[in-house]
Amino acid sequence: MGALEIVAFILIVITSMVILIFRDWRINMAALAIQYLAAFYLVTLSWPTGMAVVKLIVGWMATTAIALTCLRQMPPPEASEPATELLFRGVAGLLVILVIFVLTPGLAENVFPNVNLQIIQSGVMLMGMALMQLGTHAIPYQTIVSLLSFLSGFEVIHSALEQSTLLTGLLVIVNLGLALVGVYFVIQSTGGPEKTLEEVEE
Repeated sequence: MGALEIVAFILIVITSMVILIFRDWRINMAALAIQYLAAFYLVTLSWPTGMAVVKLIVGWMATTAIALTCLRQMPPPEASEPATELLFRGVAGLLVILVIFVLTPGLAENVFPNVNLQIIQSGVMLMGMALMQLGTHAIPYQTIVSLLSFLSGFEVIHSALEQSTLLTGLLVIVNLGLALVGVYFVIQSTGGPEKTLEEVEE
């Protein structure tokens, strides 16, 4: 297990917890961008850098599209959330992490015997935390962020199993499609673009 693999895994855990706990879109977008960087490194362990960099570019494109839409449509939060809500989500995230650490050695031995344990832990961590994120909020942009994280975890594990240019292209389309859907729902949830123009005139 290399030092960079450990760093990438730690970044995935931290960014997943940040996205789960906090509701500020600026913090979540920064965490998602760092998460894609960590996933990119893990993919380079199995794929050529030229193919792996596609994942990074597409992930950052999706993050930028959602972040720019939130910047235009969503005002910054005025008040902090109650500490009890933050604590609840933090404890839920820690339980997910504990379950993943318990289950992944069995997965590595029985399901993915030829895959590095660190890669399996990172991919399952992304998918598990994304499912928890989906279950703890109903905010449109965070739903898309959670789905993007889930796909990222799938890609990390899949990259260690096989190298498929066709599936990589399909996942690129799915990621960009989710980003566009996220942009649409952010605009709709904030009243549409006409609301933003009225606010600018005021």
